[in-house]
Amino acid sequence: MSSRMRQGTRSARQGCSFAFSACRLLLWIPVLLLLATPAWAHQHHPRPDDISRQYEQAKAYSQELAASDKGKSRNSWLTSVTAFRRIYKAAPDHEVAPKCLFMLGKIFQAMYAQSGKPRDLDQAVSAYEELTSRYPRSPLADDAFFILGRIYLVDKKEPDKAALAYTKIIAIYPEGDMAGAAKEQLLQIKHVAAAPEVPAAQEADREKCITPQATNESQSKDLPSEKTGLTTVLPIHHWSNNRYTRVVVETTGPVTFKHQTLTGNEASPRRIYIDLENCRLSPETVRNIPIGDGLLRQIRNAQFDPKTVRVVLDTQSNISNYKVFTLSDPFRVVIDVMSSGGAPDKGEKSMGKEKLARKEKKGVLAANKEETPTLARQLGLGIKRIVIDPGHGGKDPGTCSPSGLKEKDIVLDVALKVAKILREKLGCEVILTRDRDVFVPLEERTAIANAKEADLFLSIHVNAAPNHDAHGIETYVLDLASNKEAMRLAAMENATSAKQISDLQSILLDLMQNSKINESLKLAGLVQEKMVNGLNQKFSDVSNLGVKKAPFVVLIGAQMPSILTEIAFLSNPEEEKRLKNEAYLTDVATQISGGVAQYVESMSLARNFNR
Repeated sequence: MSSRMRQGTRSARQGCSFAFSACRLLLWIPVLLLLATPAWAHQHHPRPDDISRQYEQAKAYSQELAASDKGKSRNSWLTSVTAFRRIYKAAPDHEVAPKCLFMLGKIFQAMYAQSGKPRDLDQAVSAYEELTSRYPRSPLADDAFFILGRIYLVDKKEPDKAALAYTKIIAIYPEGDMAGAAKEQLLQIKHVAAAPEVPAAQEADREKCITPQATNESQSKDLPSEKTGLTTVLPIHHWSNNRYTRVVVETTGPVTFKHQTLTGNEASPRRIYIDLENCRLSPETVRNIPIGDGLLRQIRNAQFDPKTVRVVLDTQSNISNYKVFTLSDPFRVVIDVMSSGGAPDKGEKSMGKEKLARKEKKGVLAANKEETPTLARQLGLGIKRIVIDPGHGGKDPGTCSPSGLKEKDIVLDVALKVAKILREKLGCEVILTRDRDVFVPLEERTAIANAKEADLFLSIHVNAAPNHDAHGIETYVLDLASNKEAMRLAAMENATSAKQISDLQSILLDLMQNSKINESLKLAGLVQEKMVNGLNQKFSDVSNLGVKKAPFVVLIGAQMPSILTEIAFLSNPEEEKRLKNEAYLTDVATQISGGVAQYVESMSLARNFNR
């Protein structure tokens, strides 16, 4: 073999050896990387009994990053992010879940401090907001709100959003350890506001008990002008019966407020105060509104001081409870006052014996005139009054199709048909929240049902979605939203934003106590099943999207089983054609009525079984 050939062979061997070494190194790189990060960071599915240990390890690792040069490596922080996200996703119901979100927020803040990248700060905001919306009862929730306030105030330079975060702390966690600091931050925002005519806290609502002071109506003549930035309190609306009263205080913009009760006695009944800050009374406001429903004696409102409007609810009997919450667009403070007792009807209590006898006689004559007892009467009159709510109306068209078909017109047509069928089939009283094209505020619809002492409440709507392939029927009950799609739909039907729906979920935690969840779920299930099965017999591919939960404003405060049904997707071309078909709408009404009738029958059977 020549020297040239031997040299070529040696070179080839060296080349192969180098290539083999390079391949071995490439194979070892993943292993080296795996060894360079903590073992718990790779565990995609930690066992439930290991969750707490995994969290403590991940927390210790992040603290080490913050205290050492390791924290200069972005990849190390991303390793920490991965660990906390995996723990959170593996156990969203575990006690460490909100702690994981809190740590994610802190980590992304640290990354933002190094990188200055807006997306890092946005990730921190997202983590804190998810914590406050999903775990509002966590001890970390008010801390998360406070950090959000600092981020918006210092990093994002958005004082209005900062004020909103701080006021939520005062509204939801008035006894929390962050309430005092939040109040101080609000005062600072107010003092440095660039536009003095816009109060810093005007973008949010808050509740906090205060020591009541004597009402001073004489100061109302010293009102500042609109140029001072005071928000106007509009005339008050109310709906009531002897066991329930809803009072709605509407203002021309978002305001902060405080409320308190005074325990009364026979000489001076219990009173509820609501103080609206940075406000003035509308010139059209009636100062004293007589109620006399057995629950409230009257509503009084006055200019308590130059910047505070006080609304006082004078009770007529011992109320069992009251709830205060806010709605947006326009801003309203809603007060629901309830009595647990069955107070005598105010009309019959004051009615003379002769008049009462005539009333009873008239009822007997009406009963004798009925030759065939109605189904409702045969079933023991378990369900005597039903309220049907056609969604939207008037200036609010609801969802609209490209061809100009409007939700408000479709649902009114269906609701009128449902009312007619139920009156004929069950013989019960059916009340519609609207029987023509008029606008009815969402809170008024529920108030009508409560004031009329309805046994059932059914709100009818038409769905829409960005995905035009979406189709089918779904029925909702009032509860916290279980997913983003439910929040999107609730935001659409509430005429608000998904962010405001997230805020509403915190309020709902307190309001859910009086909602009849189990009965509502049963009614929703029967109506949903009847519609899907019945319509599929005549129309193809009617998808069953199921019974779901979401925070619909129209269902808040309902004192009876209440549901909201979405009968089709107006955004789907095929279902839009069906919604133009009178036969389809008639069949929808028939199936809805059939579901309600099944519920009535099931209630009667249950009542007879328990006797």
